[in-house]
Amino acid sequence: MPHDEPMKRVSHFPLMAKVLGWLVLHLIILALAFTGFVRWQLHLGLNSLLSGAAGERIKGFAQDVAQQIIDLPPPEWDQAMAPLAREKGVKAHLYDDVRSNKIAAELPANVMAQIRATMPPRHGRPQHMRPPPMEPMMRVDFVEEKGEGWRDRIKCRPQFLMRGDDRCYWAGVLIELPLRGRMPGRPIMLLIQAETLDGSGMFFDVKPWLWGGLGVLFLSLVFWTPFAWRMKSYLQKLTSAAEQIAAGRFEVWLPRRSDELGQLGQSIEVMADRLSHLIGGQKRFLGDAAHELCAPLSRLRTALGILENRVAPSLTELLKSVEADAAELASLVEEILSFSRAGNHPPMIKSIPLGELIDELIARECSGMPFLNETPRDLVVAADPKLLRRALSNLLRNTQMHAGLQAKMHFSAELRDQMIHLTVSDNGPGVPDEELSRIFAPFYRLDPARGRETGGTGLGLAIVRTCIEACGGEVSASLAPEGGLRIHLKLLPFRDDLSSSR
Repeated sequence: MPHDEPMKRVSHFPLMAKVLGWLVLHLIILALAFTGFVRWQLHLGLNSLLSGAAGERIKGFAQDVAQQIIDLPPPEWDQAMAPLAREKGVKAHLYDDVRSNKIAAELPANVMAQIRATMPPRHGRPQHMRPPPMEPMMRVDFVEEKGEGWRDRIKCRPQFLMRGDDRCYWAGVLIELPLRGRMPGRPIMLLIQAETLDGSGMFFDVKPWLWGGLGVLFLSLVFWTPFAWRMKSYLQKLTSAAEQIAAGRFEVWLPRRSDELGQLGQSIEVMADRLSHLIGGQKRFLGDAAHELCAPLSRLRTALGILENRVAPSLTELLKSVEADAAELASLVEEILSFSRAGNHPPMIKSIPLGELIDELIARECSGMPFLNETPRDLVVAADPKLLRRALSNLLRNTQMHAGLQAKMHFSAELRDQMIHLTVSDNGPGVPDEELSRIFAPFYRLDPARGRETGGTGLGLAIVRTCIEACGGEVSASLAPEGGLRIHLKLLPFRDDLSSSR
């Protein structure tokens, strides 16, 4: 894109938010990948959970169920363990030799097959049809009566955890009740049914994983935030330096860094220094050239004045044309000198009543134009009187030239954000929006085809900008609501400490 085209504004999204957003997204992707991996592993073998905390929780629930049913007949078992199941948020079933036909019809086929493979053999079953011998837990001991510690003889062992064909999750716990008299107690299979893998916290407790994930997120934020904050802070300094250079202030210093951002900062400093020399040299060249032109131009105008009384009448009109061109050249040289001097000498800061100065300049420069000056009389700016007068005079002449004598000028000012904001607007034809960023450039005219009478020298607003920035202020332009041009001037308010520092 050419350098003189206005920069297009894009939506702003803070870098800090981008870095933290990518960090959070990264952690979410890791969490999803980890969750998928865990679910895949669990689907391969849910029985692995029984060796950990899940097995202990399931075993504890089975112990509570056994304590409730130990003194009850089988028909009352379901009613006795129902409150325990509701409390845990699951469903519970008891399967044994007596109740097998009733329960089997309600169970998924794969769960029923797992039960049959896990239950110990019935008495009287042929030896070749019996499963392998059970652990020592299932050895049959006989006692004459219950006695002390009889309930402690209850033994529970989780056998399986699986997903049934009904898409529910099932856990099976083999319970061995103590013997009664000389009749051995029979093994019972406690079936715990849940609709989700967590089993209301019994099969798989998600809280530790949740707190662990939050802990990882917090530690990641603590670890990454200082890095992102330092990078954001340095980028803000780079942005501020670039804006300062764009405003014509080239005294830029940036902190040193050992990374690519540090190299960018050093490049910006070098660029600012070179621009300062180039622009300073350009202004000095313009000033020197204009100064050198003053002497021959003065001699030329003197010679024209002498010739005016000696030439033939037929050459009078030609002589007047040459005198007009010489006068125009003298005006151009004077403006070039004003432009070059504005930024090459330290300003003499003094207190200036803004409202009174505007009234004085309007009466002198464009008394025939309608105007409205709403500048408060108590606003006092800190500026160089010569530079501020030159800036406002050029602004008034520029408005008179381009907006026309019938255009109404409106002046308003206020103190805001420790700066005096002066707005000068008119209801003239204005300028195209894409030209707003160019009108302060030296020798720039809106229409290059215009003559000097309508287009000017192209230095009027450039002198305004140079003078205001030399006083520590800023200049910008926008379109007025009524269709004309609006110039914004930001000036420093007068303070005793500011005057003494200058």
